[in-house]
Amino acid sequence: MKLSFYQEFYQKSIDEKKKKNIYRSLSKFTPISSTKIKKDDNELISFCSNDYFALAQNDEVKKAAIDAINKFGVGASSSRFISGNNHLYEELEESLARFKNCDDAIVFSSGYNCAISIIPALVGKGDLVIADRLIHSCLIDGIKLSQAKLFRFAHNDLNHCCNLLKENRNQYKKCLIISESIFSMDGDIADIDALLELSKKFNSLLLIDYAHDLGLNKIDDKNCDFLKMGTLSKAFGSFGGYIAGDSILIDYLRNFAKSVIYSTALPPAILQAAITSMQIIKQDNLGQKALNNASYFCQLLDLNNPQSAIVPIIIGDSLETLKIAQNIAKEGFLVSAIRPPTVENGKSRLRITFSAMHNKEQIKQLSKIIMSNLLTSKCR
Repeated sequence: MKLSFYQEFYQKSIDEKKKKNIYRSLSKFTPISSTKIKKDDNELISFCSNDYFALAQNDEVKKAAIDAINKFGVGASSSRFISGNNHLYEELEESLARFKNCDDAIVFSSGYNCAISIIPALVGKGDLVIADRLIHSCLIDGIKLSQAKLFRFAHNDLNHCCNLLKENRNQYKKCLIISESIFSMDGDIADIDALLELSKKFNSLLLIDYAHDLGLNKIDDKNCDFLKMGTLSKAFGSFGGYIAGDSILIDYLRNFAKSVIYSTALPPAILQAAITSMQIIKQDNLGQKALNNASYFCQLLDLNNPQSAIVPIIIGDSLETLKIAQNIAKEGFLVSAIRPPTVENGKSRLRITFSAMHNKEQIKQLSKIIMSNLLTSKCR
């Protein structure tokens, strides 16, 4: 059958991805436990989940979600501003505000929707954004939608950030500085204290994305002087995104962030699960447990001490990265093969993430398998 012009055009794009070994296809996954998952027909120990505290499989969290379904039903049936604003929203947002030491918070239907909604609400044409060059794609999309002028500073380079502000800040009305507490592909952390000082010096707003945070950064215990964005779908084991900050900014965003206004509200079970997860996080030292597991792995492989639960091993070549990940899967372990455009060309990597529930024997086995594959890799 002859392809249409559009089919040919899009097929060429697909073929190009395949040639570069960056084509993506979906596998069928079935969760088994907090650390085990079935991929197609194979049971694997997973080291690629972002459920850092294993709360997605926590019995208390699951029971809370089931109870909410029995009480309120499955869907919210409306946007929040019509009739979907279940009282659980208020409880969750108040808890999030206290958790992040802020006046108020708003919950969104996802972290992505949060990013693409709040940034265009905060800045627009005639405004300036100064962002770390490794911020997440959702933040970049939010900046593009805002139509503000964007300058990107070299990753975690405060001097470059400062110089960009010196050269450009006075030419724009408002300025937004954006970074992340923990960078999702490298697992390193930003110097939030220093960025906050720069934001004050140059009369700018500071937005920090806490999506992959473990709750170990003590700046949250003392500061409400910047906007704190995060997700409920990773460490919280639930779903949704949020922004926390001072009362005026949050009240403004509640009225001008379109994703809040024009999205159906989250299901009550999701809200209740997040509330219950937060209570558990406050009680248990889960963040430190996840970090300790990552540290143990790095000791075994003689890697630098990690700053988070994310440990990248740079391979370089996309095809070789895929092959190593496939070899590891044959040994019963699942790790992520991260390729462009998620990371830069030539920086494809294994991305290993650690849960508070991984045990030392699992980590030992994984380290041996990875070491064996690295020793035989043509890229090492």
